[in-house]
Amino acid sequence: MALSRVGLGLTTRIFITSAAIVVVVLGIALALTQRAALSASQISLATGLSSAQKSVADVLERESAVLTGKLRAYADNKVYTSSVESAKEYLDYTQTAVQQTDAVWVQFISREGVRLAKSDDPSALPDSNISRSPLVSGALEGKNTAGFGVVGDSVLAQFVAVPVEGAGSRIVGALMAMRPVTDSTAREAATQIGSDVLFYALDREDKPRASAANDRARAASASLLANIDAGNAEADSAAKPDEITLNGERWVARHAALKSASGNVVGGFVVVRSLDEQLRTSGFTGLRNTLLFSGGLGLLLALVISGVSARQIVRPVTTLAEATRRAAEGDYAAEIPEGGSGEISTLSSAFRRLLNDLRDKQALVDFLGVSASGARTQALNAAAAGQEATLKIPAGVANMTMLSPGKMLGTRYEIKSVLGVGGMGMVYKANDRELGEVLAIKTLKPEMMAMDASALERFKSEIKLARKIAHRNVVRTYDLGEVSGLYYISMEYVEGKSLKDLINERGRLPVSVVLPIAKQLCRALEVSHDEGVIHRDIKPQNMVVQSDGVLKVMDFGIARLATRPKGSGHTEAGMVVGTPEYMAPEQLLGDELDARADLYSTGAVLYECLTGRVPITADSAIVLISKVLEEVPKAPIELVSDVPKSLSDLVMWVLQKDRNKRPGSAAELHKLLDGIAVA
Repeated sequence: MALSRVGLGLTTRIFITSAAIVVVVLGIALALTQRAALSASQISLATGLSSAQKSVADVLERESAVLTGKLRAYADNKVYTSSVESAKEYLDYTQTAVQQTDAVWVQFISREGVRLAKSDDPSALPDSNISRSPLVSGALEGKNTAGFGVVGDSVLAQFVAVPVEGAGSRIVGALMAMRPVTDSTAREAATQIGSDVLFYALDREDKPRASAANDRARAASASLLANIDAGNAEADSAAKPDEITLNGERWVARHAALKSASGNVVGGFVVVRSLDEQLRTSGFTGLRNTLLFSGGLGLLLALVISGVSARQIVRPVTTLAEATRRAAEGDYAAEIPEGGSGEISTLSSAFRRLLNDLRDKQALVDFLGVSASGARTQALNAAAAGQEATLKIPAGVANMTMLSPGKMLGTRYEIKSVLGVGGMGMVYKANDRELGEVLAIKTLKPEMMAMDASALERFKSEIKLARKIAHRNVVRTYDLGEVSGLYYISMEYVEGKSLKDLINERGRLPVSVVLPIAKQLCRALEVSHDEGVIHRDIKPQNMVVQSDGVLKVMDFGIARLATRPKGSGHTEAGMVVGTPEYMAPEQLLGDELDARADLYSTGAVLYECLTGRVPITADSAIVLISKVLEEVPKAPIELVSDVPKSLSDLVMWVLQKDRNKRPGSAAELHKLLDGIAVA
């Protein structure tokens, strides 16, 4: 459940959030630190155990070499050899060998591979032939041999064998000695390598049994032996160290196999080190305690910060909440204080702009005289009942086929009424039978579509771009179609009053009404310019003010149709057929256009809204064009004294002849309009 739903105060919620962040960060830090320390410790232990494993093997090899050296020195002593060769004193020979080598027992094997005597068993009779043993056969061939073996079920021992040479260097037999691996060997190895060591032997069932160990390894022998796979003991020697738990503490162990002279695994040893001890010595424990202490201080600090932050946040939030309540009741006069920083400041600025927009919209609605119940004004350019026949048809449109109500345009659109006429054609209200929606249809004069294929394709591309414009201040363009040679454009149906009609009826408009109109026009131009669409015919006739105060700009992309390529024989090269009073100088000259041409037209519209007249007038089109190119109009404040100077100056800036001296974009113009206060 969200904290806000359980009745917790803002301070408590901020504290819980801050504390949760501290705990999560601390937990992540601990986890990452432990993971890093554990990984480093494991790598260190693996390296150490690998070295320890080699060191233990070296100890065993050294002991085997010592035993072999002593046994070979004895076998090479001719004094002792002569007794066994001539007198056949085999038992005395082996018993003396034990004394000379410190072996547990020594046995003498004949040249034929038969054991003749064993030092610890005087009554032993000659044994069966053992010459096939690699340990014995190697010695009888004149080589020193060694290997491990198991005595009984659990004693791991080292075995060595050396040749015995008689007169003429003739091999007369071999001596074999045995010495067990003892706890002293394990303790010596453990001291040398800094690890615990356990030696084990494989019994007749190949189960590992403890043979020798230092004290700590002996105590944990059962757990260590449980992790040994006798059948895979040789592979374990090179495998990754095992991690085991002994008495609640983590250890890392590495196994190594020990083989007989024939290569069979008969036992092995385990070197083991404490992972937890390694972590303690590496400093992780101290670091963990430091992090926990720091986390506790962090929680205390979170409590203090939450109290301070809550007080700083609550004040502006309370102000915004009160302003929201008043706005919901239709009161947009609340003042949002300036200042602050961060998100609260951003929220305050956004809400301040919202209130300004609502105040502007309300002023426009009040001016239109529409009640708050949502009464609708007359349809766009709609004629009242019985007035359709009195529409004034321009001469250029008189030869067009006029669609009467009830007729079909193609198989889809049913004409409901005539909305108006213009220089480009007729506008109808129609019903889309496929979608069941009401829309507007603009049919285009045939001669306007009588253009080359490339020009028509450019116009179609412009319509495609215009279709992408989706904004509340733009009349949506839906499609370009053709029925029996008659081209038409389907678009959003809007009810309201054209801005031109509003100016004609009311004269000049109050600044409080002009500003919301200007800002909404800028928003429409901003989104269209972002899509790469230049309107080219911004004028009051192409704007509709709805009953709810929303301005709609029409005919995006359609003015492209009136553009003529150079040398076409129509008007001047590049001239746009339209209303020159609102056209930028570069447009009248047929230059390449950019967004600043629409800004000039916007300035002309605002001029007319503020003064009730267009910036420049003349008795003929030629004189008018000449004046637009050369004459600077009077500033609005010179004609209407109550126009704010800042707004008058802005309009004159937008009406600059040189487009490089105008504002660079509709967004920039909107920002400048936003900064103008209404007295």
